[in-house]
Amino acid sequence: MQTSKKMKLYNTDSINFAQTMKQYLIISIILLGSITCFSQNKISKEQPVPCNGDADDLPGQYTDYLHSKYPTALKGTAPEKAAMMKQLIAIEKIEEASRSNFKLTGCVARVSFSGADKNIAGNTIHSSYGYQLGVYQNVCHVTEHVVKTVGEYRTVLRVNVNPLLVKNYLLPGGAGEFYLTDKSRSVRYDIPIDAKAGSSYAKDRLSHPSRISQYISETMLLKDRSDNYKSKHADFLKLINGDGYVENWVSGSRDDKPNPKAHKWIDRHYFITRPGVPLLVPVTRKQYLEDMLEYYEIEKANFYYNLEAQIKSSAGNSSESAKKRMAILQADKAAYPQLYEARKEKVKQLLANQKATWLQLPAVVDFNNSTYDADQRLADIGKFYDAETENTAALYNYNPEYFKTNAGQPAKPLFMDVQFRYEIAQDKGFSERLFNNFLKNYDMGALRKLLE
Repeated sequence: MQTSKKMKLYNTDSINFAQTMKQYLIISIILLGSITCFSQNKISKEQPVPCNGDADDLPGQYTDYLHSKYPTALKGTAPEKAAMMKQLIAIEKIEEASRSNFKLTGCVARVSFSGADKNIAGNTIHSSYGYQLGVYQNVCHVTEHVVKTVGEYRTVLRVNVNPLLVKNYLLPGGAGEFYLTDKSRSVRYDIPIDAKAGSSYAKDRLSHPSRISQYISETMLLKDRSDNYKSKHADFLKLINGDGYVENWVSGSRDDKPNPKAHKWIDRHYFITRPGVPLLVPVTRKQYLEDMLEYYEIEKANFYYNLEAQIKSSAGNSSESAKKRMAILQADKAAYPQLYEARKEKVKQLLANQKATWLQLPAVVDFNNSTYDADQRLADIGKFYDAETENTAALYNYNPEYFKTNAGQPAKPLFMDVQFRYEIAQDKGFSERLFNNFLKNYDMGALRKLLE
């Protein structure tokens, strides 16, 4: 009887076990089927597209920022990121609207967002961030006869919001590196012009940069934006006034004779600005001289900082060359105060004695590499030119009237740099078609409204 009861319990457990296994098996079959179905759908989307020598006429693909191959990388506070995303999505929608009746072929177009570094313009801090539509060419594989997407883009549309106008600061004559008593130039002083050296230098050069370190020349603004040297000043005015476009020919030349087989790779830029107010304004001679007085205080601090570092590095070295170097350093230390006072006095005399009409003329000056001799720089104070040349710079500064409107909103769009890099060649039809559609349908006015 006891054995029978045990047997009955065993049989019941066996039945439960069998039922449980059956349920697991059914669930496994369902999951396996789902996975198989999902895999098949994924594979079907990536099935090779057959081609016969050319892929330029075959359908292309477009992915917006939500489906981007590259994750969005925005820096800043949560409110700043939200403000930037709002603008970037609006920019994306403007581009998509321009292709509402356009068939994308021969390429894969991918949207990505990035930013935002903090920059200073017109004494205001703003965030730089950007929209990018990278366009990757589709080609027909020569042996597999299927469409392949090239791994790098050469055609691209970018809309950069509040971009950094220039990458490096200008070094006007009379500023930066120089030598004093050593005419052999073996002892020179490399002087930062943007802030006083020391523990707070990195912070100060960003939060309170010197006025001369914010100067911009026509050549600097046009660098990598325009190579049209015959119309250099006109192209400069187009950009600062947000009127028209400029082009930089990466490959080919604007002066080449027409040739349907020639390859042209061109970078076109438009500046989107608020109408009626230029981005940059000329620096007057008066402002330049006043800004140099500020710079002399920075140079004085940086000279002694640099001098002491060189003296310290030479201390304890008993070689003849080290002794000679130390003698030069001590002579420079004794000579600098007189130079410092003489330059300040000469600038003050020019400001006091020159006519107002002369002082209000644009400041066009030598670059600092015209001479590194401190005595010659003293003699050159007050030397100006009529126009920018290869060896001189017409100085401009951020227009404070333009940049005062962001009112503590660093992500607010103040201006934009629209860049379209395109190719014209026999095997680049996709690029030319996309560019021609951009010319016909892209709404620059809608971009400008984002500045309001």
